Amino acid sequence: MELLSEKFERVLAYIDTHLNTSLSLDTLADIAQVPQCHFDNIFMSLFHSTSSQYIQLLRNLEAAHQLGFDKNISIMQVAQSVGYVDEATFTTEFTASIGQSPSDFQLHPDWGNFFVKQQPLKTLSEGHETLSADDVNVEVIRLETIPCIAIKHQASEQYLPQTIQSMRAFRQAHKLSPQFSRTFNLIHQFQQNASGQINMDIAVSVTAEQKAQLTAVINDSEHFYFSEIPQGQYATFLHTGTDEELKKKLNYLFASWLSLQHKTLANYPLFFERLNILQQDNAQTRVFLGVV
Repeated sequence: MELLSEKFERVLAYIDTHLNTSLSLDTLADIAQVPQCHFDNIFMSLFHSTSSQYIQLLRNLEAAHQLGFDKNISIMQVAQSVGYVDEATFTTEFTASIGQSPSDFQLHPDWGNFFVKQQPLKTLSEGHETLSADDVNVEVIRLETIPCIAIKHQASEQYLPQTIQSMRAFRQAHKLSPQFSRTFNLIHQFQQNASGQINMDIAVSVTAEQKAQLTAVINDSEHFYFSEIPQGQYATFLHTGTDEELKKKLNYLFASWLSLQHKTLANYPLFFERLNILQQDNAQTRVFLGVV
């Protein structure tokens, strides 16, 4: 069975030779042979970076190389050669990545700084804090289908409290108490994307009777919708601690555990169940990852 790390080495090779193309998430996930909803979680676990951050850095390093050695090439020509469709976006992202504007770098390249900017590429797969199976304690369980009502958050992290408050108000209005209705976060993208957004759903479980009673409400809602967590096998572990500690455990789950257990990923996002949310001092998170 091919390791995930080997599959993602193929992704890196493809990116290196296709910088002038769109490099969509669909294409990269197909090359890695993983569901799109898991691609960036795995990429981050293996390489300390989202795929969009890696692609942006690689494009701008290549652009800097062209600009530094060709004083006559146009900025737009360089931008197009590394996959940018307009000069303004290229200038903004190049300046952020390299520390000089394209025109300034072409005239007066700071090669010392350029080589510093390459450093992340040299340590791409190094430096992970290795956890053991005992540190994470993953088990595989089977879940039956869980009907839910959900609200999507696809915006900056700073607006997440507003989305949470919307769900809290909905629960209170329709008597979906956290004591009896489970609370889930479906993680479509754990890290912020290139636009600074996070993509997740906040969901609460409902009974068949509650679903029937709330059908008219959901049909009239612009924000809430019916969803479900599908039945199947899930790798799961319980987490108590900081978000940074949780990220390390997720890195272990994606980068090590899947390959060690010869598991493949189901086409359903990673999700968390928030436990004891009414007791802040005793709050816990149970992580679920669909596997086959």
